[in-house]
Amino acid sequence: MNQSRPDPKPAHLEIDPEGPTAPEVDGDQLFGAGARTPSEEGPTGPAELPTAVKRPLEIPGYRILEPVGRGGMALVHLAERLGSAGVPVRCVVKMIRDDRQDDVTYRERLLDEARIVAELRHPNIVPVLDVGVVDRRLYLAMGWVDGLDVSELLELLRKQRRELPLRHLLHVIKEVLQGLHHAHTAEGPAGPLNVVHRDVSPGNILVSKQGAVKLTDFGVAQGSVALRTERKGLLSGKVQYFSPELFETRIATVQSDLFALGVTFWEMLTVRPLFSRRITPLEMRDVMRAFDPRQLLEDDLTLPDGLEDIVLRALAADPTERYASAVEFLEDVNDYVYESGLRMLSTDFERWLEGLLNPVGRDGRRRLLSSRGAG
Repeated sequence: MNQSRPDPKPAHLEIDPEGPTAPEVDGDQLFGAGARTPSEEGPTGPAELPTAVKRPLEIPGYRILEPVGRGGMALVHLAERLGSAGVPVRCVVKMIRDDRQDDVTYRERLLDEARIVAELRHPNIVPVLDVGVVDRRLYLAMGWVDGLDVSELLELLRKQRRELPLRHLLHVIKEVLQGLHHAHTAEGPAGPLNVVHRDVSPGNILVSKQGAVKLTDFGVAQGSVALRTERKGLLSGKVQYFSPELFETRIATVQSDLFALGVTFWEMLTVRPLFSRRITPLEMRDVMRAFDPRQLLEDDLTLPDGLEDIVLRALAADPTERYASAVEFLEDVNDYVYESGLRMLSTDFERWLEGLLNPVGRDGRRRLLSSRGAG
């Protein structure tokens, strides 16, 4: 964290290692249309895995195929789960990095993710298939989504200088809201689970090549089935998606998840980040103290009235003016889709994705692009 600016009340924020913030850069715009995109800033983390995590993974009952993701806490590998009948089932295996194995915090986070997601059964949430330990290493086997995440989707659109069609954008938002509503309201044997995701962001929304949309990575989620107790005054997640009240109360709620989805909504509409990827926690806190979403629509974007109202309410700085629940947010989106007469079919979304991933060149031949999806 950059401490170059004096602050009378320093904020102690725990930031998810999977969403690092870079040091402050003079002249960098932190907010709005001029905020830098990831491609303009360069990679936000090491491009190469450290030697300590390069040894082959061996898990009885699984065939490890290839790495598909890496964060500050864990590695994710594409794998095949070998059933008793010999039929392989494609999945992903999430395992704490070798250099983090002795850190109790990371082990607890992975266990908490398993406990929470094991209680969530919804088509818009990536499921946990198995939890185990091999050579003292904890692993999670999770559903495989053959596609890409929304962060990668937006990067492809930027490179191709394209926009995300509104009907496909709203399809993604609707599916995520359904998954969030289930997570927020789910009950287990002992009662309400009280799940708050705490890391809703484009990188944690997966889109399959068949048009399915799934929410993933509950690694910093809170819920009644989690054992981890967050230290008072600390937050987890990506600072660019923190709601204003988080900097004051330090308490994550359903409404802070919805604000994070509101930021994601805006980024999908504009195909640009709302807040610079270089913003520091202290700078983000200052931005949030003066944040007014109406400025976005005046400066950067013109939307139809109905859609503008949805965006403004999702991004309301005052949580009492924001959506109170995912289902309330979803109802407004559904009303807008109905009133605007938008055609929304997953098969249409599938065809559009296929064209994005495999564009046709000037010679009429398709250019196959690699894509990945991680659960």
